[in-house]
Amino acid sequence: MDNGVLDDPRGMFRTKLFVLPVNEAFLVHNPLDGIASLLNASALKALRRRMATTVQDPSLSAELAGLADLLLRAPAGPPSLEGPLNPLFLGLLTTRRCNCNCVYCDFEAGKEAASEMSPAAAVAALTWYADFLKDAGLGHMEVHFFGGEPLVSREVIETAVHRSRLLVDRHGMSLHLEVSTNGIFGEEYARFVGDYFHAVVLSLDGFREIHDRHRPVSAGRGSFSSARQTASLLSQSPTELCLRCCVSNLNIDRLEEIAAWFCEEFQPSVINFEPLTNNPKAATAGLLPPNPYVFAERFAKARAVAARYGIKAVYAATEGEPSHTSFCPVGKDALIVSPDGRVSSCYLPRKAWVERGLDMEVGRLLEREAGPGGIQVDPEAIARLRGLARDKPRCKRCFCQWVCSGGCHVHHSYPGSSLAYEPFCIQTRLLSACRLLEDMNLSHVADTLLADPKAMEALALHPSDRFDLAE
Repeated sequence: MDNGVLDDPRGMFRTKLFVLPVNEAFLVHNPLDGIASLLNASALKALRRRMATTVQDPSLSAELAGLADLLLRAPAGPPSLEGPLNPLFLGLLTTRRCNCNCVYCDFEAGKEAASEMSPAAAVAALTWYADFLKDAGLGHMEVHFFGGEPLVSREVIETAVHRSRLLVDRHGMSLHLEVSTNGIFGEEYARFVGDYFHAVVLSLDGFREIHDRHRPVSAGRGSFSSARQTASLLSQSPTELCLRCCVSNLNIDRLEEIAAWFCEEFQPSVINFEPLTNNPKAATAGLLPPNPYVFAERFAKARAVAARYGIKAVYAATEGEPSHTSFCPVGKDALIVSPDGRVSSCYLPRKAWVERGLDMEVGRLLEREAGPGGIQVDPEAIARLRGLARDKPRCKRCFCQWVCSGGCHVHHSYPGSSLAYEPFCIQTRLLSACRLLEDMNLSHVADTLLADPKAMEALALHPSDRFDLAE
């Protein structure tokens, strides 16, 4: 500090304080300390002057002086995950096979060399995980199942479910079992899933004509009837039902109707509206991601519809806390075991992330002939993934840096990706700003923003949100 001018040796204000245009006003935001304020242009100018010097300005209002004092306090540090291994969950990728033929799926189901997990491998992974948690003094066991369609591997699923229950009983732990599924199975199996899983993420893309276009089983045969029946059965079971709706150019204009139907017929705990990820297979089928500005507007309306039923509708990229280090399990020590014994933190096919210059592998599953094996974890790989979110050039100028953390590391913010905001960024920036405004009881300002295309574009494409101390 010299001659009344505030030094900023750590780049605190440039990297952790943001300002962005909202209609005719400006949103000042420190995400790591949870500070936000909506100011007009003259108030912002006065705030800049106050924060550039230690000299008190007697003409400054008490509110602005208080805000400046809050912003000038020693801020929280950038989020990071350090210390011993602490897995977000253990994932079992039971199979890459699938009983559906979704026209937008780019998982290449069943094409990997080893596409089916053995029951013995599942037991080995679960036993190691339970022992690890016990030794680390952690009392909660979280197991997620992925695919392909994980529930087509019934022997593996049933073995894993019952072994998990035995292990937590043996070690005195709590248990959470979660599965992502297309719901294409019969009533008896649906009741098993509803009774034994704590949470089910079920893909349902809307009404019959939409869902069957998105998610056919085969030519001329859709999956809607089976998925609807499963959703209905699960809604009557003890499980927490999350409906995942993929949003494309085909259903974007009907999100409010879809939200109301989901709430009335299935009463889910959560509805997750997830924009389609662009890929050649989907484009060939005539499916495209929704316009990001339209998605932001339509999602906000669908969320309001769901709220009237007391049900939460989410867009995953805005659900992270300000200390979010990653949009997904990557970087959070998640251990996902593949059928071939590889352990990674990403459930996408290995080919997808290798093509982006990424290495998501963190270890190997070791099976032994006599008794269960275990998971061998590479500490250097864990450390590398923990730091992945901090090395994203495009994100460093965006106020969402520590909320969405750049989105999917493979699809949105891979090494060498464009510095320009892409559609994911646009809809995330708009909906993140709206969420901040709503948290400040300024929902009417958010509504005005989403009703004005020019205001949306000004915020979404704002070149840099970093707070500049210069006049």
